[in-house]
Amino acid sequence: MNQKHMVTQIKNSIQNRIETHEYLPGEIIPSERELAAWYNVSRPTVRAAIDELVNQRYLVRVQGKGTFVKKPDHNKIALGVLNEAKNVSFTTLVRSFGIEISNKLLGTGLITGRKYFASRLSLAPTDTIYGLHRLRLGNREPLALEYTYVPLKYFPDIDQYNFEQISLYDYMDSKGHLPVDFQETMRMVEADGRLKHHLQLPEDETIVNYIEITGYDREGTLVEYTESFSRPEKLEVRFVSQGPESFLS
Repeated sequence: MNQKHMVTQIKNSIQNRIETHEYLPGEIIPSERELAAWYNVSRPTVRAAIDELVNQRYLVRVQGKGTFVKKPDHNKIALGVLNEAKNVSFTTLVRSFGIEISNKLLGTGLITGRKYFASRLSLAPTDTIYGLHRLRLGNREPLALEYTYVPLKYFPDIDQYNFEQISLYDYMDSKGHLPVDFQETMRMVEADGRLKHHLQLPEDETIVNYIEITGYDREGTLVEYTESFSRPEKLEVRFVSQGPESFLS
């Protein structure tokens, strides 16, 4: 088999893994050495395939770090639970599409025996829950602090992924449990020291937006519970009415 054919075959294989969500946006792909051993070809052959995928904007090289699946362009704004819910949008901060959204991972871990979180996810107290705590930033400025909890039984390998680099919802979609239906409760709460620190609130600002979200997949399974705290002067959340039982706030 000639080199040109092998380059095409490797390129198509990697592209298929991206399109089927085996490789998620922001995730690092195996090294050239690993791919060369995997496909039993030379590294220049692998490099040529990767070059084509970089040129086609499927992959991006980061000097000294590796090759990553390209994330969506920044004009496709994403801010945690607020981006995938079709009935939620930004009206104050995101007036133009030039904002770079990034994540700072604050902590992850397994939770068992916590009746509060188990009840929010309709689980038994003995079921294991995976917790993900992140600070969401826009142009490197804190916008929201999010505490997300998902049932481990639906996402058994979740701890293998770096959610500073990849979208949680891309990952959940790859497992067949993307949240598509949401219930939200929003209110204003007084910020404690933890919130003031993470959100870098001015001294005279003591109130933040609090949004409690439960997310259900296409089968109606409850797969997410999130508590989101955001800076009201930076982010205004609008819920679009879709029927007589919906609300606008």
